[in-house]
Amino acid sequence: MVAPAPTPLYRALRMSARVSLGLFYRHIEVTGLEHLEQLEHGVPTILASTHPNSIVDPLLVGLFEQRPVTFCARDGLFRVPVFGALLRSVGAVPIRRRSDHAASAVDNDDAFAACRAVLAGGGVISIFPEGKTHARMRVEPIKTGVARIAIDAERSAGPLDVHIVPVGLNYLVREAFRSDVHVAFGPPIRVAALLDPATDPATLVRALTERVGESMRALAVHVEREEDERLIAQVTAIIVGIRDAEGLDGEGQSPAERTALARRVIDAYRWLEDHDPIRCARLRTRVIRYLDERRSLGYGGVETALQGRRERRHGREDRSILGPVALLLGAPLAALGVATSILPFLIVRLLLLIGRPTTYRIALTKLLGGMVLYGVWFALLTWSVLRAVGPGAALGVGLALMPLTVFTHRYLIDLRLYRFGLRKNLRRVVQRRRFARLRVERDRLTQELAQLRQTYLGSQ
Repeated sequence: MVAPAPTPLYRALRMSARVSLGLFYRHIEVTGLEHLEQLEHGVPTILASTHPNSIVDPLLVGLFEQRPVTFCARDGLFRVPVFGALLRSVGAVPIRRRSDHAASAVDNDDAFAACRAVLAGGGVISIFPEGKTHARMRVEPIKTGVARIAIDAERSAGPLDVHIVPVGLNYLVREAFRSDVHVAFGPPIRVAALLDPATDPATLVRALTERVGESMRALAVHVEREEDERLIAQVTAIIVGIRDAEGLDGEGQSPAERTALARRVIDAYRWLEDHDPIRCARLRTRVIRYLDERRSLGYGGVETALQGRRERRHGREDRSILGPVALLLGAPLAALGVATSILPFLIVRLLLLIGRPTTYRIALTKLLGGMVLYGVWFALLTWSVLRAVGPGAALGVGLALMPLTVFTHRYLIDLRLYRFGLRKNLRRVVQRRRFARLRVERDRLTQELAQLRQTYLGSQ
């Protein structure tokens, strides 16, 4: 079989996604790419991915597969103006979900037939087996669709040698501009090797579904209970500090290293629950109280973020990239950046205010809205300079607008952090006893977690 070649439209959309995601996220790290590369062109492939960040997820998945990817999406998206036309133009397959059609029977025969045709042609399908996007730090129970499609294609159009590649998408701060992402591809699951003619179809579907679910959970940060998500995030942050003090992460942690650390914290938490549930319950209560006190003193932020502003990376702290001298000298340049980009920024903020998107759609709103609004606005500015001055000046302005906007964003972050630092110092003076108790409690938690870490590592 020979896989279909990407169309010019698909190549253009893929390039646009690469540029947009590269601008929005600071570092997109991919691991397990060899698992994709080992599947030669013509090997039918299903990419089964976690789904924590709405339509940003398929954009990320499609970046690393060289063959054109056919995306499966809920049918409601095809009714969205413009976006629906875009989905149809790239051959996306509409999937009818029972949750969207409770009043009528759900018939996905046409969708299955379309997926079977793609796989029979040696193509690639992207499916999100959780069946929904969500803001949890976990992999939700997956649906049977991916297993049914794979088995149906292998038996009806085969033998095809269909492979399912599990994918874990780990956003360290899901909706934050210039945060980090870890994309993890797992070992392929060869469907034909699991098909036993003596086993009834329903049992095969359940077994393959469970196998896919286990593989996806192994690639993502998976916290069973929602009430434990804050706990895992905070303990991970403390362990990062312990490792930094021991000199284990001199250059900081990459996104893949951070997600691996979070998974080890989850494993250690489960181990402590099993071996010393009383100590585990006491520690959990202390960490939650510590988090609540931090919040009451003005230390906010994303509760389930796995990445903090004060982390060291490449030998420097994120909060001190520019420094006070650079802030002073860069003020005129930042003012120019504000003047040239304030309009699309305010429109995006207005869209967020009016639309009130859910947590997992904030990044999508920022990404798509920002890409369109900033692109149109920068084009208008460049065209205005072209009309008023000439092509040379227009070329210079066109090339300078994006770097100037990125610098201004970094400048405003540092300015806000220094202002936050001043307020924090003022609070420390006014409420010095509470801050002192908070600092003492963090030191005690750090000591206990360091001891538990050694005990856990020694038991492995």
